[in-house]
Parts: sequence; C-alpha cells; structure tokens
Amino acid sequence: MLEWVLLIYVSTCTVWIGFRHRHDKNEAWVRIVLAVGFPVIGFLLPTFRSKRWHERSDVRHEKARNTLFDDLLVENSTIPNVLSKLETEKEMNVVPLEEALLVNDLSTRRRAMIDLLKQDSLDYLEILQMAVSNEDTETSHYAVSAIMELKRKIVINMQELAVKFEENKKDVQVLQSYSEILKSYMRSGFLDERTRIKYGYTYTNVLKLLIDEVPDAAQAYVDKIATDLELKEYTEAEQTALLYLKQFPLHEEAYLSLIRVYYTMRSIEKLKSTLNQLRKSPIRLSSQALTVVRFWSEENADEKNRIQT
Repeated sequence: MLEWVLLIYVSTCTVWIGFRHRHDKNEAWVRIVLAVGFPVIGFLLPTFRSKRWHERSDVRHEKARNTLFDDLLVENSTIPNVLSKLETEKEMNVVPLEEALLVNDLSTRRRAMIDLLKQDSLDYLEILQMAVSNEDTETSHYAVSAIMELKRKIVINMQELAVKFEENKKDVQVLQSYSEILKSYMRSGFLDERTRIKYGYTYTNVLKLLIDEVPDAAQAYVDKIATDLELKEYTEAEQTALLYLKQFPLHEEAYLSLIRVYYTMRSIEKLKSTLNQLRKSPIRLSSQALTVVRFWSEENADEKNRIQT
C-alpha cells in the first residue's frame, strides 16, 4: 500500500513539476529531485527558495541585457574607431566627438554625449555648444543640460575664488585658479559684450598681480597682452609686452607679442625696430616667426622702392 502511495506521489510530482517548469529543464529537475528525495517537505523547499532564485536569475539576465545593449551600440556604429575610443579608452578626443555628432547614428551620438558628461565638460564647451543645435532632440537636450550645469559650476567657483582673491591678492595658487576660471568664463559664450568687458578688466588685473608674484609665468604675459588688446588698452599691452621681452629675451613669442602690439597700435617704426632685434637674436625661429620676418621685410623693401621712385 505504501509503495503505491509513493509511486502515485512521485508520478504526480514529476508530471506537475515537469509541466509547470517545461521551459526551464534545470529548474524542473532540481524540484523533482527535492520532491522525491524529501517527500512532502522536499516538494515545498523550492517554494521557499523560488523568490531568491529568480531574483538572482533576474540580476544575471539584467547584466546580460546591458552587455548585449552595449555590444549592439558598438556594432551599430558607423565609425567604429570613434566609439572604440569612447568605450574602451574613455579618451574624449575633440575631432572624433565632432564626427560622432555630425555623422554617426542616433545611438552613437547619445552615447558620445553621455560619456562626455562624465568628463570635464569645460574642455569640450565648443562641442557642447555645437551639440545644442543637433537635429536629434535628445542629444540637444543632453548638451543644454550639460551647459547649464557647467555655467552653474563656473559661477559658484568664480564667486568663491573672488572672495579668496579679495582676502589675499598675493596668494599664487588663488591668482592662478582665479585667472583660469575667468579665462574660461570669458571664452564660454555665456556673456554679453558689456559683461565680457567688465570681466576682462578683472582678468587682466589678476594676471598683472600673477606676473608680479611669478615673473617667469610666460603664459600670463601672453594672455594679458591679448586681453589688453581686446580692451584697447594699448599702453598697458605695450608695457606688458616689453616686460615679457625683458624677462624672456630668448623666447620668440615675446618678440612676436610685441610686434603684434605695435601692429595693432600702427606703430610701424617700433615694429620694425623689434623686427630687427628679432633678426639679430640667436633664437632659432619657427616657421611662424620666419613668415612674420619675411612679410615685414618685403613690406619694408616695397616701401623703400616707393620712396626712391
């Protein structure tokens, strides 16, 4: 009698479990073994472990789906080299980003923007501004959001540095950080002309103090001269350029900066004098400097010919 009961129990469990889990043979066999090995209790054990089992299974499936989705994005890319850099090296190169926004399919554009948002967006502000007008609305939305967040961060950082600057105008680290954030803000395109001029004067003042504290900060001279010329503060630009040349007599950029100032001021005689100094210097000139020297040498020769005739 007991044998018949066990036989009916085993048959019933096998049929019911086999039908219930016909799409998952591994699950079915586990449940049958437990049900047969531990009558009644074994039949209930899978019920207790079912939820956790499926949760773990769902996690595995979710990871698999994510991996598959990433693989599909790579396969669908029309420019594999671009996405390869974004995906494996995570190096956001400006030219590939431009290509991604202009040429690639929608999934690649969006993926490029998402990866860009993880980077220091300030280095790619021009790309973000270009992406704002992208025909894909989602790509455009990402770009607008990134620009707004970037502007918010810049303003907060600038306000904090302005306070530190007023507290100590000789702190080199503060001067360097403040000048960098001002430079970025002025080039961001966030400002109207009037506000940009206002920050321009602040910027050139900070650079002047930085030069006083760190006379060998060559880039500070270059940036200050360029800003002074934009502000049409020609006397200040000339003084900075002369100081730059005095501090770096063997830097061709110092000569070129002074030539640029005199050209803007239309001080041709001073320009020629600086040009002669550059010719006589022991500096090995770059192609850019050679082009400048040849141009003004030809201009000077033409002028002499006109005078003689």
